[in-house]
Amino acid sequence: MHAERQGELLARINAHRRAGRATDEADATMRVATATYTDPGRLAAERSLLDRAPTVVGLSGLLPTNGSYATVDVGGASVIVTRDRDRRVSAMFNVCRHRGSEITVGCGETARLTCPYHGWTYHLDGTSAARRRPEYFDGTPTESLTPLPVLEQHGLIWVSGDADIPANPLQGAEDELAPFDLAGYRLFESTTFSRPINWKLAVDTFCEAYHLSTLHRNTLAPMIHDDFSLFDPAGMHGRMVSTRRSIDDLDPTDDTTSDLLPHATILWFLVPNTVLIHQQDHVQLYQSRPGATADEAHLTVSLYTPPSSDRPDRYWAKNFELLVNVTDTEDFATAAGIQRGYHTSAQDHVVFGRNEPALQHFHRSLDSLLE
Repeated sequence: MHAERQGELLARINAHRRAGRATDEADATMRVATATYTDPGRLAAERSLLDRAPTVVGLSGLLPTNGSYATVDVGGASVIVTRDRDRRVSAMFNVCRHRGSEITVGCGETARLTCPYHGWTYHLDGTSAARRRPEYFDGTPTESLTPLPVLEQHGLIWVSGDADIPANPLQGAEDELAPFDLAGYRLFESTTFSRPINWKLAVDTFCEAYHLSTLHRNTLAPMIHDDFSLFDPAGMHGRMVSTRRSIDDLDPTDDTTSDLLPHATILWFLVPNTVLIHQQDHVQLYQSRPGATADEAHLTVSLYTPPSSDRPDRYWAKNFELLVNVTDTEDFATAAGIQRGYHTSAQDHVVFGRNEPALQHFHRSLDSLLE
């Protein structure tokens, strides 16, 4: 993020500090039906959307070297993304053209993709390389893996289930993200797990700072304010700045300072299902997808480290353990209770306050895509 932009955001934070307990606000409160989180028809529409929409599957560090491959999920499909010798990125369904076996799991490096079932091989761009015992098959091996649209831009890798990816999928957010040089970040660790919540609740919990002082009283609240947060849309996407308590050491009447990053956690909401979080010394990526029902979500949490860092791996391992533990035992555990409550007759809607503009924008963007 350029210094000028940091200064503008810091000045807005200081204006909230001078006003007391203040934060960026939406024009009005917003009601959302609880059926949004439970209705099977709504889930079917969302699943179809996530199967097709351009989605961030990782930072460029997901494929760190020539010959890298990674297995990711796009909607309900398993997908292979690769980087070839010329550093070109390809994406294809993880489905062998012989008998439909999944070819890869996890990530790694390879010269060719080899199906573990019968040994058919493919080049890293998905084109057919060889069939084992070719004398039993007619013709030449021309069955390529089914390709998918893919775009690597500003350190992010986007994949689309069946639609083209626009030339500028960030819709303006690149002005702030590009200066971070995310292409150089290293994937330290990633984990995927399932929880009994609607997939949107996993995104909702990051869309406001209002809950920090209560839900995270002993974990995050000592470090981060639940006030002074900022929100700006970027097309369907959006960015929230959550203010760290180190801001208290700065003079709120001094708008000449432009060094925001040491005093902020910055969250980008990349519709439809990705949250990218810039912490002071690393980047976190959260991706949420529907499970078998509206009451299940598949969650992927990843930590990426900057190229300039000389911190040991044990430091990053501790950070990764902390971020997974806090979100899982506090955010996602609370969301599971929320999901159960949505199936009762206690209420037919929930309220997003004026102090939750990012939450409102995320749901309006999702509704717009579904329409």
